[in-house]
Amino acid sequence: MVKKNKKKKTISSDYGPAEKAQHGQYVEIETSVAGVKTLRNTTIDPITTYRNRGTISERQFIAADNFASQYRKALLASTYAQVRYNNMPGGGEISVEASEAIQLAKQRIRAALDHVGFPLADIIEHVCGDCYTAGSWKGVKNSNRPNQDGMVALRLALDGLVSFYKV
Repeated sequence: MVKKNKKKKTISSDYGPAEKAQHGQYVEIETSVAGVKTLRNTTIDPITTYRNRGTISERQFIAADNFASQYRKALLASTYAQVRYNNMPGGGEISVEASEAIQLAKQRIRAALDHVGFPLADIIEHVCGDCYTAGSWKGVKNSNRPNQDGMVALRLALDGLVSFYKV
């Protein structure tokens, strides 16, 4: 019997097209295969992407980040998994301090949205709170240029947040 020599496959890292690097910030990470690396996008929310592209100012980014932080504290952000309180040790009840912090965050969110006003408050919640793009906002769904019109509305709304947070 004659044994055939098998050639070992050389696995190289594939980072995708070069244009990919223009649409976010990437960090090289190891994979489960030895010697193979991949890129992970570190700009997961649209607000960070808009700041990196220069479509919103640094002050607008800070105001949006403040709002997003309060939105998460108020437990209004959508999550993939949620802790069920009845599965928690200690009877499954949320502490009084945590409940008060959630209510305070909700009050701050309402005050910020009231300051911005309707309909721009809706795009703030859509983009900053729920992490959707400005072009997917329902206020521009019938527009011929939803991405551009959504960005105009977002910039106006973020200017309202800048004045609210006094950034």
